[in-house]
Amino acid sequence: MLTNILAVATGGALGAVIRFLNNRLMVKFFSTNLYWATLMVNVIGCFLMGIAYVWLLSKYHTSEPMILFITVGFLGALTTWSTFSMETVLMLNSGEIIKGFTYLITTFALCFLGFYIGMKISS
Repeated sequence: MLTNILAVATGGALGAVIRFLNNRLMVKFFSTNLYWATLMVNVIGCFLMGIAYVWLLSKYHTSEPMILFITVGFLGALTTWSTFSMETVLMLNSGEIIKGFTYLITTFALCFLGFYIGMKISS
């Protein structure tokens, strides 16, 4: 269990640092706001989560700590969008259409609502 926790923590630290550096580099070199940097890491993170899901679990039968390092730690800290996308696609692929779309709509609605309420309460 300790090995798994350390794997997640190490991967998370790395993912968070890369996300931070990506944001800084996008602003510095492209004089753009952080939304594009966030979109970029979200799309790349989803792409990498798709690859990791297939490769780590199906093709290479990687150890649990390595799977956790890459998926929960690194990609989870890089972006939470990758995990959300994976879960939704897996539901849809397994024929759980109503569950998948309910999850999709509920996540969007509650996350945006939560942000809005938090913003209003803190202003």
